[in-house]
Amino acid sequence: MAHRISRRSLIKGFLYGSALSVFAPLVNALGFGADTAGGQAASGSSGPLVLRVEGTDAVKKGFKPERYLDYINADKVERMLEAGVKRLAGEEDLKKAWLGILTGYSPGDKIAIKPNLNFVNHGYRYTITSPQLINAAVTQLVNVVGADPGDIYVYDLCKVIPHDIVRKRIEHKVTYVELPDTDSIIGKILLRADYGPGSPDRDAPVRMRERITDEKGEALTCYAPKLVTEAKHIINMPLLTNHIYVLNSGALKNHYGTVRFSNHNPYPVALHGEVIHRSIVDLNLNRHIKEKTRLIIADALFGVYDRGEGEGKRPWKTFNNRLPESILLSRDPVAIDSVMASMVSRERTSSGLGVLSAKYLEDAMDNGLGVCELNHKDLDFRKIRYETRVVA
Repeated sequence: MAHRISRRSLIKGFLYGSALSVFAPLVNALGFGADTAGGQAASGSSGPLVLRVEGTDAVKKGFKPERYLDYINADKVERMLEAGVKRLAGEEDLKKAWLGILTGYSPGDKIAIKPNLNFVNHGYRYTITSPQLINAAVTQLVNVVGADPGDIYVYDLCKVIPHDIVRKRIEHKVTYVELPDTDSIIGKILLRADYGPGSPDRDAPVRMRERITDEKGEALTCYAPKLVTEAKHIINMPLLTNHIYVLNSGALKNHYGTVRFSNHNPYPVALHGEVIHRSIVDLNLNRHIKEKTRLIIADALFGVYDRGEGEGKRPWKTFNNRLPESILLSRDPVAIDSVMASMVSRERTSSGLGVLSAKYLEDAMDNGLGVCELNHKDLDFRKIRYETRVVA
């Protein structure tokens, strides 16, 4: 039987909707956790949550691109992360929220944090995962969860992690795992000796659907590193950025800085070219990555949509001609990459730049890694619950 709607109900609904339209911007401006970004509320009813937390003045006014890391408001970034973790976990207490995310955490568990430090050797020229965001995560793990700093492994196996750009901005004495100095004899020996937590775990090969070869065409075996096989929890900290070979370099591709090779080459050059799409997926299907990843925290403070055409750190037309000043959080790597890929696609299209393929995202969904849904126009998702929040 059809449900009849009374005249009173219609009037009540109209007034309620009108009130929301009037007061929602005020609530957003005050930072009470209301949905923002052009009125985009949570979409989808049961899909994975991707949360964008925007911070008012997260990047200080008058910032200079050549010293961009000096202009990040570290206190605001930590508040943004706190708000995001609580919302994602559905908890008002920060410790309960973190423990809900770090499934089965016990004191002494090793926690691996993988930022994107791909361009760290270029100084401030290009964007990396902000050390202030890494520090916010580390600080909450230490001060709220109670983790020992030495049990937290911050790593990028393709780069040396410098003091002046990264380490000096991280307040706790975490364990850094990095590329050995390949110009030194000792560094070369370490690379070939399978020594240390960044070396390949020969008991943890990564099954690849493509034949992976070196520059001579000889077959290679890929491995998970020891620090990942020994860790109980992984926190993936990619960038909001496009890529020169695929649409975006987000959570999934960030593990190109994780994989190790049988020929001891520290760089993932063998995984580019025609094998790139399947290789991105296969790495993330490795059980040590798939089963241990607890949280993805993506740095979108500046965002990069012009990699290959520029140096980043420029306003986005699709963010009202300003910087995104955001972080994104999710527990689904495919969903968060879908949202970031959609953002990159919209901005590149608005700027007259080409848009590359993201077929790795569909492949990732087909292989059970998460939910893929691209939206190149308005970020109005149906499979993904996408929310935006403001921290004033």
